[in-house]
Amino acid sequence: MNTSRVIIGLFLIILCSCGQDSIQTYQVPKQSTDLRSSQEIATKTPKIGFEADLPETWQVIPGSGMRVVSYNIDGTKIDFYAIKLGMGDLVSNVNRWRSQIGLEEHTLEEISEYVIPLMASGAPVNFVELYNSELDKGILAAIVDTKPTYWYFTAKGSIKELRANSSDIQRFINSIRFD
Repeated sequence: MNTSRVIIGLFLIILCSCGQDSIQTYQVPKQSTDLRSSQEIATKTPKIGFEADLPETWQVIPGSGMRVVSYNIDGTKIDFYAIKLGMGDLVSNVNRWRSQIGLEEHTLEEISEYVIPLMASGAPVNFVELYNSELDKGILAAIVDTKPTYWYFTAKGSIKELRANSSDIQRFINSIRFD
């Protein structure tokens, strides 16, 4: 009796499966491990769409996911990376960053008061420093307008570390040379 239930169950599964898309398999290449020294990585920027002058205490980390590239800033816990997108709205991005560190939204007029204009390879840059002292969190961010795409450089970390590295980050952004 149990055998007949199993057979009927299998028959129903097969019957219900008919007409469904077939199972597909994919092959994903294994991510290579970079065995070069951090000094060698720091002096060789991978082909990512731009080159820039790196401070001596920075190392390049190959990108992953949306990140085109990340940077390790020695002696800090700063998370600094670059992404490239097809949109570059200043107000919505600044307000998204503000919310990430527990700050309220600002209007374009309010944001305009603290935007630092920079240039990267002739492209205009909107650079902001956002700090929440209650949480000891901050974000330094730059939106580089290379229409039709936009580059975002974002550094997240403690207020003390970000303030100590803000001028290096701004010099780095000003040194960018797009391919």
